Amino acid sequence: MRIPRLYLPADYAIGAELPLEREQAHYVLTVLRLKNQHRLQLFDGQGQQAEAILHSHGRREASIQITHVSWAQNESPLNTILLQGISRGDRMDYSIQKAVELGVSAIQPLFTERCEVKLEGDKLEKRRSQWQSIAISACEQSSRAKVPTLLPLLTFNDFFSQETPLAGVVCDPYAQLGLQQLAAPNLSQPWHLLVGPEGGLSEAEVTLAVSRGLNAVQLGPRILRTETAGPAMLAIAQALWGDWQ
Repeated sequence: MRIPRLYLPADYAIGAELPLEREQAHYVLTVLRLKNQHRLQLFDGQGQQAEAILHSHGRREASIQITHVSWAQNESPLNTILLQGISRGDRMDYSIQKAVELGVSAIQPLFTERCEVKLEGDKLEKRRSQWQSIAISACEQSSRAKVPTLLPLLTFNDFFSQETPLAGVVCDPYAQLGLQQLAAPNLSQPWHLLVGPEGGLSEAEVTLAVSRGLNAVQLGPRILRTETAGPAMLAIAQALWGDWQ
């Protein structure tokens, strides 16, 4: 039977008893209906994980006692950063969820030329917080102990205004190269994967990305949706150079 996993950023030490927040206590006691002494797995978001025992203190309060602490060994050797053009509705949620499952290291949302999503002020930070929660949930499901960073939202031009050359690729359905034709990336450096929103990237944006060091690549004869392109490219990269055997 699958052991429930919880995100609990804290200092892990064998024997330590940590209280669960109200929402987590409700989840384990009411939603999962776990009983006293049930086994749980924890992760702190930085790569550390723990095994623990549930202690119920009534219907709404609970704590966990740590019985074993270790460091997760399932992070990808690829240091991938998804540069995702912000898309509408649940497309962005899907892109983030699947990228986390596929081992991405960080996600940089970008406002591109053809982006139709308008976010300002509190709405912007609220959406970023929502995406970070999706990343945490994806880690719970996929047994990752290190939560990818959801970077502050930037415009396309602001991100690419940096002068330091970048390593990675930009998805372009009209490119001549495929990912398998590129040399293996330097595993000690970040590898960027740029994906446009629903309407794709403009020609000027692709040109700017290439001028900053990214390689324009295509994914075959069919044009993929924005929420499909990023995960597909990550899967290919994991198969070519990562930890997929």
